[in-house]
Amino acid sequence: MLRLGRSARIVGLVLPVLVGSCTVFVTPTTCERGSTSCAGIHDARFCEYVALSVEGADCAALGIAESRPFAIVSARACGATQYAVKDHDCRVLRQRPVLDGIRADSPLGTPMFVDQ
Repeated sequence: MLRLGRSARIVGLVLPVLVGSCTVFVTPTTCERGSTSCAGIHDARFCEYVALSVEGADCAALGIAESRPFAIVSARACGATQYAVKDHDCRVLRQRPVLDGIRADSPLGTPMFVDQ
């Protein structure tokens, strides 16, 4: 039987929590509908989600609410993570992916944020 030291056991308990709780900080932006670049990102990914769980006093003013769509513009692939709006009290804790595209095709009025 392999015996793990105390440090190895602690790392084994803490590492999954750290890896599973990645937070990406975003800022509000606007993009021209149909565009493939936005906020200084050429060949951008446009990731649309529906918020399932949000927290923070500023979310409503930013247009983020549970069961409502929001979009992230990014230079990297869309992925499951948590989003926090920089300099605001608003976090999206869980979301459901709706669209992973190369054009800004979100419905008009969808709040959009950039991951830079």
